[in-house]
Amino acid sequence: MSPHPQEIDRPAREEPLSLSIGALSVLHRRVFSEHLRGESWIAAAGLRPGCYGVLSSIEALQPASQAEISTDRGLDPSDVVGIVDILEKAGFVARARDTTDRRKYSLTLTDEGEAALARLDVVADTVQDVIFGPLSARDRAAFKRLLQRLVHRHADGTRAARKG
Repeated sequence: MSPHPQEIDRPAREEPLSLSIGALSVLHRRVFSEHLRGESWIAAAGLRPGCYGVLSSIEALQPASQAEISTDRGLDPSDVVGIVDILEKAGFVARARDTTDRRKYSLTLTDEGEAALARLDVVADTVQDVIFGPLSARDRAAFKRLLQRLVHRHADGTRAARKG
Protein backbone atom coordinates (compact mmCIF):
# COMPACT_ATOMS: atom_id res chain seq x y z
CA MET A 1 0.00 0.00 0.00
CA SER A 2 1.44 3.39 -0.96
CA PRO A 3 1.83 6.10 1.67
CA HIS A 4 -0.81 8.76 2.03
CA PRO A 5 0.31 12.02 0.35
CA GLN A 6 0.48 13.75 3.74
CA GLU A 7 2.85 11.06 5.02
CA ILE A 8 5.47 11.55 2.29
CA ASP A 9 8.51 13.25 3.70
CA ARG A 10 9.42 15.91 1.18
CA PRO A 11 11.10 19.26 1.55
CA ALA A 12 8.90 22.26 2.08
CA ARG A 13 8.14 24.13 -1.11
CA GLU A 14 10.10 27.35 -1.31
CA GLU A 15 7.82 30.33 -1.86
CA PRO A 16 8.34 31.88 -5.29
CA LEU A 17 9.95 35.30 -5.17
CA SER A 18 6.97 36.79 -7.03
CA LEU A 19 4.69 35.90 -4.13
CA SER A 20 7.07 37.47 -1.63
CA ILE A 21 7.31 40.64 -3.71
CA GLY A 22 3.52 40.78 -3.94
CA ALA A 23 3.17 40.28 -0.19
CA LEU A 24 5.71 43.04 0.48
CA SER A 25 3.83 45.37 -1.87
CA VAL A 26 0.54 44.69 -0.09
CA LEU A 27 2.21 45.18 3.30
CA HIS A 28 3.73 48.48 2.18
CA ARG A 29 0.42 49.75 0.81
CA ARG A 30 -1.38 48.82 4.03
CA VAL A 31 1.21 50.34 6.40
CA PHE A 32 1.58 53.48 4.26
CA SER A 33 -2.21 53.94 4.13
CA GLU A 34 -2.44 53.48 7.91
CA HIS A 35 0.20 56.15 8.47
CA LEU A 36 -1.49 58.52 6.02
CA ARG A 37 -4.78 58.11 7.90
CA GLY A 38 -2.93 59.10 11.08
CA GLU A 39 -2.06 62.50 9.63
CA SER A 40 -5.04 64.89 9.89
CA TRP A 41 -3.57 67.34 7.35
CA ILE A 42 -3.56 64.60 4.70
CA ALA A 43 -7.26 63.91 5.16
CA ALA A 44 -7.99 67.66 5.20
CA ALA A 45 -6.19 68.04 1.86
CA GLY A 46 -8.08 65.05 0.42
CA LEU A 47 -4.88 63.19 -0.43
CA ARG A 48 -4.74 59.50 -1.22
CA PRO A 49 -1.69 57.23 -1.41
CA GLY A 50 -1.00 57.84 -5.12
CA CYS A 51 -0.55 61.55 -4.47
CA TYR A 52 2.87 61.02 -2.88
CA GLY A 53 4.38 59.39 -5.97
CA VAL A 54 2.91 62.00 -8.29
CA LEU A 55 4.23 64.85 -6.12
CA SER A 56 7.66 63.18 -6.15
CA SER A 57 7.63 62.86 -9.94
CA ILE A 58 6.50 66.44 -10.44
CA GLU A 59 9.33 67.64 -8.19
CA ALA A 60 11.89 65.62 -10.14
CA LEU A 61 10.64 66.52 -13.62
CA GLN A 62 9.10 69.98 -13.28
CA PRO A 63 7.86 71.53 -15.31
CA ALA A 64 6.32 68.22 -16.32
CA SER A 65 3.41 67.20 -18.50
CA GLN A 66 0.76 64.84 -17.20
CA ALA A 67 1.92 62.33 -19.82
CA GLU A 68 5.48 62.48 -18.45
CA ILE A 69 4.15 61.86 -14.93
CA SER A 70 2.07 58.95 -16.23
CA THR A 71 5.15 57.38 -17.81
CA ASP A 72 7.39 58.08 -14.82
CA ARG A 73 4.95 56.57 -12.30
CA GLY A 74 3.64 53.80 -14.57
CA LEU A 75 0.10 55.07 -14.07
CA ASP A 76 -2.80 55.25 -16.48
CA PRO A 77 -3.08 58.82 -17.81
CA SER A 78 -6.68 59.14 -16.55
CA ASP A 79 -5.50 58.24 -13.03
CA VAL A 80 -2.85 60.95 -13.22
CA VAL A 81 -5.48 63.52 -14.20
CA GLY A 82 -7.55 62.58 -11.13
CA ILE A 83 -4.57 62.75 -8.80
CA VAL A 84 -3.42 66.08 -10.26
CA ASP A 85 -6.96 67.40 -9.74
CA ILE A 86 -6.68 66.48 -6.04
CA LEU A 87 -3.23 68.05 -5.75
CA GLU A 88 -4.30 71.22 -7.55
CA LYS A 89 -7.41 71.58 -5.37
CA ALA A 90 -5.19 71.20 -2.27
CA GLY A 91 -2.95 73.97 -3.56
CA PHE A 92 0.07 71.69 -3.95
CA VAL A 93 0.40 71.78 -7.75
CA ALA A 94 0.09 74.53 -10.33
CA ARG A 95 -1.23 73.43 -13.71
CA ALA A 96 -0.71 75.80 -16.65
CA ARG A 97 -0.90 75.43 -20.40
CA ASP A 98 2.44 74.45 -21.88
CA THR A 99 3.95 77.42 -23.70
CA THR A 100 5.23 75.26 -26.59
CA ASP A 101 2.19 72.98 -26.98
CA ARG A 102 -1.21 74.37 -25.97
CA ARG A 103 -2.67 70.84 -25.86
CA LYS A 104 -0.49 70.02 -22.84
CA TYR A 105 -0.38 71.18 -19.26
CA SER A 106 2.85 71.91 -17.42
CA LEU A 107 2.85 70.90 -13.78
CA THR A 108 4.97 72.46 -11.07
CA LEU A 109 4.94 72.23 -7.29
CA THR A 110 3.77 75.24 -5.34
CA ASP A 111 5.52 76.25 -2.12
CA GLU A 112 2.73 74.42 -0.29
CA GLY A 113 3.35 71.38 -2.49
CA GLU A 114 7.05 71.37 -1.63
CA ALA A 115 6.18 71.55 2.08
CA ALA A 116 3.61 68.74 1.70
CA LEU A 117 6.15 66.57 -0.13
CA ALA A 118 8.68 67.12 2.67
CA ARG A 119 6.05 66.05 5.23
CA LEU A 120 5.12 63.01 3.13
CA ASP A 121 8.82 62.08 2.92
CA VAL A 122 8.84 61.92 6.74
CA VAL A 123 5.80 59.61 6.66
CA ALA A 124 7.50 57.44 4.02
CA ASP A 125 10.69 57.24 6.12
CA THR A 126 8.63 56.11 9.11
CA VAL A 127 6.92 53.45 7.01
CA GLN A 128 10.28 52.23 5.71
CA ASP A 129 11.54 51.94 9.29
CA VAL A 130 8.48 49.88 10.23
CA ILE A 131 8.76 47.54 7.26
CA PHE A 132 12.53 47.21 7.00
CA GLY A 133 13.32 47.50 10.70
CA PRO A 134 14.08 43.77 11.03
CA LEU A 135 16.94 44.12 8.53
CA SER A 136 20.43 45.16 9.53
CA ALA A 137 21.67 48.46 8.12
CA ARG A 138 23.90 46.53 5.71
CA ASP A 139 21.06 44.27 4.50
CA ARG A 140 18.73 47.24 4.16
CA ALA A 141 21.28 49.14 2.04
CA ALA A 142 21.87 46.09 -0.15
CA PHE A 143 18.14 45.51 -0.57
CA LYS A 144 17.60 49.18 -1.50
CA ARG A 145 20.45 49.13 -4.02
CA LEU A 146 19.22 45.93 -5.70
CA LEU A 147 15.59 47.01 -5.71
CA GLN A 148 16.42 50.39 -7.23
CA ARG A 149 18.58 48.73 -9.87
CA LEU A 150 15.67 46.49 -10.89
CA VAL A 151 13.11 49.27 -10.84
CA HIS A 152 15.27 51.64 -12.90
CA ARG A 153 16.20 48.94 -15.40
CA HIS A 154 12.60 47.96 -16.00
CA ALA A 155 11.35 51.56 -15.91
CA ASP A 156 13.84 52.45 -18.64
CA GLY A 157 12.56 49.55 -20.75
CA THR A 158 8.95 50.57 -20.15
CA ARG A 159 9.67 54.18 -21.13
CA ALA A 160 11.44 53.04 -24.33
CA ALA A 161 8.55 50.72 -25.24
CA ARG A 162 5.97 53.50 -24.73
CA LYS A 163 7.97 55.92 -26.91
CA GLY A 164 8.49 53.37 -29.69
